[in-house]
Amino acid sequence: MAVRQEVADFLRLFKGAMTLGYCTFKDRKKNRQGLIDLDITPDERTEILMGLAPEDYIAGPKPDDVDDKKEVWEFGKTVNKTEVYMKLRVCQDPKAKTVYHALVWSFHAAEFRMKFPLKGDRQ
Repeated sequence: MAVRQEVADFLRLFKGAMTLGYCTFKDRKKNRQGLIDLDITPDERTEILMGLAPEDYIAGPKPDDVDDKKEVWEFGKTVNKTEVYMKLRVCQDPKAKTVYHALVWSFHAAEFRMKFPLKGDRQ
């Protein structure tokens, strides 16, 4: 489990990359269906991601199942009365070390009960 400051640092990088347009949304059926099921637009999804806070943290960093040299972080938030699971990654650009890219692996209704270890932790 990460401490609050590590989660805040991850979110700062993730949101910075999104703000600059360096963000990719994994094109998966589950993620496309998630927008339909949640009755939200891609722009609303972006607003939700930009609104994430350390209290929304579930787990991470942990190895990415696609590339274990990279890390993923998991977050959750209630959207339209549905708990939404988000799996996110930030990577440095191999050519420009000061540039970061955000990747949204998952954004869909949660398939399991989520626990939020930093809720109530205001340190």
